Amino acid sequence: MESYSGRILVEDACGTRFYVHEYRGRRTFFRTRRYMLDTGESVRHVDDRTFVIERTGETLVRVGEE
Repeated sequence: MESYSGRILVEDACGTRFYVHEYRGRRTFFRTRRYMLDTGESVRHVDDRTFVIERTGETLVRVGEE
């Protein structure tokens, strides 16, 4: 079961801003997190400030959180 956790404002190298949406779930005993852009593309969380678009490898940097 997944639940919407919130959105994170990120910025690419050109300064374009996007929202990354965080979904939290649970599988058996493990907690899972899934991240997606507004466009539906899957995003990987690298560290506290960095995300990477899985399909293109483009790096996004956290600007703010809501």
